[in-house]
Amino acid sequence: MLSSYIVDDEFHAIELLSDYINQTPGLKLNGSSLNAIEALHELSNHLPDILFLDIDMPYLSGLELFKLIDSRVQVVFTTAHANYAVDSYNLNASDFLLKPIRYERFVNCFNRIVDNLAQKTSPVGSSSNIDYIYIQSGLKSKIIKIIFDDILYIESLNNYLVIYLLHEKHIVYLSLKEILERLPEAQFSRIHKSFIINYTKIRVIEGNRVFVSSHLPPFNIGAQFKEKFFEKVEKQLLRKVKE
Repeated sequence: MLSSYIVDDEFHAIELLSDYINQTPGLKLNGSSLNAIEALHELSNHLPDILFLDIDMPYLSGLELFKLIDSRVQVVFTTAHANYAVDSYNLNASDFLLKPIRYERFVNCFNRIVDNLAQKTSPVGSSSNIDYIYIQSGLKSKIIKIIFDDILYIESLNNYLVIYLLHEKHIVYLSLKEILERLPEAQFSRIHKSFIINYTKIRVIEGNRVFVSSHLPPFNIGAQFKEKFFEKVEKQLLRKVKE
C-alpha cells in the first residue's frame, strides 16, 4: 500500500483527488493541505510515497516546494496550465496531471509510478530490468532513448550532465545522484565527484586510474569512491590458486 499527500490551494481539487485516491486499490491518503508552507513542515515529519502537488500557489509555488522536499518522494504535479508541463519534466517529476483530471488518467499515473518503483527494487540482472532510459536533451521538446550499453561515461558540469556515447553526447539537466538512481548498479560506478563510468567499458585499471577507451584520457578515482569501486573489481578478479 502506497501512501499519498495532496497540496493544492483549491479545496475542490483536494476533494477530487481524495475521492480518486479512495477509489484506487493499493493507494491511501495520509493527508492534505491548502497551504504549501504548512505542507512543507508536515512533509518533513511524515514522508509519503506519492505527493500530488499543485504548481500555481501563493507564497510558495509547487515548483519551489518540489526543490525543498526529499527526493525519494514520487511527485505528481497537478495544474490547469499546460505550459507548466516542460518545467515539471525538467525537474524530473514522476508525472504531470492537467486539470480537470480524469480518473482514467489518474489511474494510469498511479500504475506508472508502481511500475517505476518495482523496477528500482528489482534484483540486478532480473529479466524484468529495463536496459534503457529516456532523457530530454538540448531542445526541451526532444526526448531521446539512451541504451545503457551505449554509455561510456557521464560527466557533471555545473547544473547539468553530459552523457558520452561512443559517437555522440547528450546534455541533460540532472545531478549525478539523480541519474545514478536510474542506472543498474552492476553496470555503472561513480568513481569521482564529477564522473560515472560504465563498468563494462573498462579496459585497464592502473593504480588509481581507469582507462575506458583508447581515445580517452584515464579517469582518476576519487578517494571517497575508491573502496566501493575496488570491491566491485575484486569480485571479478581472477587470482592464481595457491598450491
